[in-house]
Amino acid sequence: MQKIMTKEFYLIVNPISGSNRGLQTFEEVKKELDQRQIPYSSEVSHYSGEMPHLAQSVANKIHNDPQKILLVIGGDGSLNQTLNGVKKSNYPSTPIAYLPSGTGDDFAKAVNIPSNVHHLIDKLIKQPEISKIDCIYYHDLNRNASNYFVNNLGIGFDAYVVAQSNNSKLRDRLNHLHIGNLTYGAKIIKALANQENFEATITVGHEIHHFNDAYLVTTTNHPFFGGGVPILPIADPQSHKLYTIVVEKPSTLKFIYLFSKLLKDGSHMKDPHFHYYEAKKISVRTRPLEFGQIDGEELGSRSFDLEFSISDFNLLH
Repeated sequence: MQKIMTKEFYLIVNPISGSNRGLQTFEEVKKELDQRQIPYSSEVSHYSGEMPHLAQSVANKIHNDPQKILLVIGGDGSLNQTLNGVKKSNYPSTPIAYLPSGTGDDFAKAVNIPSNVHHLIDKLIKQPEISKIDCIYYHDLNRNASNYFVNNLGIGFDAYVVAQSNNSKLRDRLNHLHIGNLTYGAKIIKALANQENFEATITVGHEIHHFNDAYLVTTTNHPFFGGGVPILPIADPQSHKLYTIVVEKPSTLKFIYLFSKLLKDGSHMKDPHFHYYEAKKISVRTRPLEFGQIDGEELGSRSFDLEFSISDFNLLH
């Protein structure tokens, strides 16, 4: 008689993502797996920066076994940290399954990952698929550090909004009402009043593009940022290209006009204040000190000298 192979889940959990939405999702997953009598183990992050170590350990433990499922529960930052942990393991091609439980969840929107626990678990057990999804590898020349990200690395306006939102009590209250994305909108007004222009140099191949009045410089893997805002509708996480966007500082009224076009039909891309570049490799340098963010996590205020290249990972869904 042929032996029936049983799936086994290895959960990596950020319980405080989305103002404790991660913990709620974790409880739902455990209940679902218990009802189906599916074996599982869990690793819960207790402090910032622990998830890459947990993911690296889990990837090494499951040896890329197709019957063992690595499932991360958290937001975009949690997926980022899990990806980096897997990439540093002995099995960097280990597929990653993802249950979005954050505030913005831009990556889930970009690749249509369901947030319904029952549906995702059912799919992973019965008809799992592995898709090769682009991610971006970057090298920070100022700090001699390298890493990966799945959404975007932003400098200037969007990073200012992230910094304000991540330290906002309003975000916690809105997350409890399941409308945490509105936090970004509330902080845009403050960013409009305080974000200054800065110098940015974008290098694509042999072409150098210099801006004296950059307002936002974002290198991205897909259309969305800031909780589902389609800043670059043409971006595709399976195009094997990365995209760098530069927005030159407009007047407040012009910014509002551009933002309305962005939300309406994407025609903001035709405006002379908006520029974008696509390639497999792009370099970005900014001066002076500016806020930075990566997949919704703050990078602090500093100057940046970054080299980006396209990479990929295996998404289990």
